[in-house]
Amino acid sequence: MVQPAPPYTVSPELLARGEFRAACEARDFQVIFRLMRKYDGASQDRVSSPVPGLTQSRVSRVMSGESRIASLTLVERIADALRIPGAYFLLAPRPWETSSPPPVPAGSGSSTSASPITRVGSLPSQAAPGEGGAAATSGAYGARETRLAVTIDIAADGAAHLTYEHELVNVGSLPITRLARELWFKHTDDILDIQAQPSPNHNVIIQRVHDIPGLSKFACQIFPALQPGESATIGYTCEKGRFVDELYWRQSIARPTDAFVLTVRQAGVRRLLGCNAVEERADGLELSALDGLSWRNDADRVVIDLTRKHLTAGQAVTLRWDADHDLA
Repeated sequence: MVQPAPPYTVSPELLARGEFRAACEARDFQVIFRLMRKYDGASQDRVSSPVPGLTQSRVSRVMSGESRIASLTLVERIADALRIPGAYFLLAPRPWETSSPPPVPAGSGSSTSASPITRVGSLPSQAAPGEGGAAATSGAYGARETRLAVTIDIAADGAAHLTYEHELVNVGSLPITRLARELWFKHTDDILDIQAQPSPNHNVIIQRVHDIPGLSKFACQIFPALQPGESATIGYTCEKGRFVDELYWRQSIARPTDAFVLTVRQAGVRRLLGCNAVEERADGLELSALDGLSWRNDADRVVIDLTRKHLTAGQAVTLRWDADHDLA
């Protein structure tokens, strides 16, 4: 007797692809369903059958551009049935993630972004230069960021040097031993080079989890563990990412954050042609963030500062700018 095929779930290989992550963060299901067919060989019926309220004909209409999926409830059903982590859709971690996290492939995948970026990483709508994101912490393992500071220095040829500083406080009841992170660039020279920064009273080691050109999943291991009620600053740098065409950064917020500060310093810029910033809520609603945005010219570079306050897990902040520059 022929056994029926098990319900379809997205493969680890597809989850690792930058273009898939970008499409999910943009909630572009036309691209999402096409990538499922291309890389997982999933038919329209296999995609729809595990998802309550989703039919094969609806999938067909979405893939042809005749329909779109905007309902948050349906997005959540798709994430749960097809085992797509909540962070991919800018949602809080799904209930099943705490007991059964998706496997991370050790092999290859392509990070030809079509969105972050996070894209960072959906990173936004189509093709992102870079994104920062992370897995959220919850429950007894409660971390709060009193301040998250990201500084991006961009050379005249587009080469980027990132510095992250997480000012954390353990508001849970269990020690915190690691901080899960990920970084994503559309353009890279090679595998991203990530190095821990010195931290007062704590040692930090970078644990590489999964690397492909443009996408790195890693964790900051903290020694000694951050005990309940304690605070610490955990930092690291990243190099080998590049800004070549589109200029923007999308930062996913993984845990409650009192203050987020993003600074971009781009060399070789004669003048800034435009600048915009939005704050995305966990439900996908976008709010203007112009009230926290400022910029100035400093010698042969432009400096952009963006500050947001009182962010919650599942949100994201995106900065876009256009400059009169000569990137190689």
